[in-house]
Amino acid sequence: MYLFNKVVPKINFLTMSYYAVARGRNPGIYKTWDECRAEVNKYSGAVYKKFTTISEAKSFIIERGNRGNSLQSSRNYSKQKTNPYSLPKKSSSVTWETSAKKTVKPNCPEDYSLILDNFSSDSTSKRIFQRDSDGRVDIYTDGACLSNGCGNAKAGLGVYFGDNHPANVAKPVRGRATNNNAEIQAVIEAAKISQQYGLLKIRINTDSEFLINCMTKWMKKWKAKGWKTASNHPVINREELEEMERALAPLDVEFNHVRGHVGIHGNEMADKLARDGAEM
Repeated sequence: MYLFNKVVPKINFLTMSYYAVARGRNPGIYKTWDECRAEVNKYSGAVYKKFTTISEAKSFIIERGNRGNSLQSSRNYSKQKTNPYSLPKKSSSVTWETSAKKTVKPNCPEDYSLILDNFSSDSTSKRIFQRDSDGRVDIYTDGACLSNGCGNAKAGLGVYFGDNHPANVAKPVRGRATNNNAEIQAVIEAAKISQQYGLLKIRINTDSEFLINCMTKWMKKWKAKGWKTASNHPVINREELEEMERALAPLDVEFNHVRGHVGIHGNEMADKLARDGAEM
């Protein structure tokens, strides 16, 4: 354990199609037939189908997919080297990534915001999430703020599980449009999704030193001072940080700090999702 609505844009569902690839080169949900065909053409044992709703497409992938054909990109980023950074809670940890191979972005369609259904069975989560040898699922989170600090600022969050993964999220932040608020809300979103899918052991990969410092240094001191900073000012993000604590409490969480914008595919994709969310 770790203690540490904006209106959705209208979508014309009558004219949208969702191409679900349960077995193919890169399983996932695609927006066009051409994108789908590229994943299944000349692929032995391909399983795919066209749907008119996102929920039907996701259900099809869950029912017809298999573990051996799970989203493959997570295998790349789950093997990155890390150095441990200890925390008081023995069931959680923070690591700092000191080296990472640059990964080539796969030839796949852009990720887009998905409304998550409550698929929570263990058998379901095992089929669509890639776990490491410890049974932990990698998640990349990021926040973005356009015109940060200005009156017209817009902020978004991104949560990335894998290319075209049905649990990926891009959405605008609630409340104040700041980069730090977006980073916190991205972790909250990741925690909520994990619980909905029945994931208990997760690794949150973030390039936010603000988040890492909050968890390893600042929050303990702020709490001891009644949520006051060293200069005796109220902590601006107190409500969001407390919400993050509550969201993470039921989970076994490991945090990993990654360097931003150095070619780490999961981080780059989370950044893109966050920027997409800021534009919604």
